Amino acid sequence: MNHIAESHFGRTTRRVVLPRRAADRQMSSSGVVTDCRPLPERPDVRLLVYHDDADDSDYDAVTIGKTDGENDIPVLTASEECLLVTATRPGSGPAIVLAAPPGEDEGRRVREITRQLLGGGPLLRLILYTGALSVLVPLHSSAPSGR
Repeated sequence: MNHIAESHFGRTTRRVVLPRRAADRQMSSSGVVTDCRPLPERPDVRLLVYHDDADDSDYDAVTIGKTDGENDIPVLTASEECLLVTATRPGSGPAIVLAAPPGEDEGRRVREITRQLLGGGPLLRLILYTGALSVLVPLHSSAPSGR
């Protein structure tokens, strides 16, 4: 059974330890169609695009700083149009910024990221490709906040 280790890391974040088996790393790179450094002034920024054949969708992310072999990398979301803008902000440390569909609320995005990290999915494969050993995702209630 493919189980991801998880532990609560703090009041506002959840730490997820990513699998490091060779098969998982090989699986993670199979759908990556783009891995480039789009900002000459920031060589530590990588743009990643993962194509999932199952739902014929692309998933975009930007990594900022060194993520390969590192622990506790924050996972953030931004609109697709703002991915590179987020990467150019001064003082931004190592992070993985995932493109979020427009119009969705933050709670829904966080729940979907957490679901895919813990249960498997295209976002897990994209994050595995970054080489991070563990990531931090915001804690959010599992129920929609609107009442």
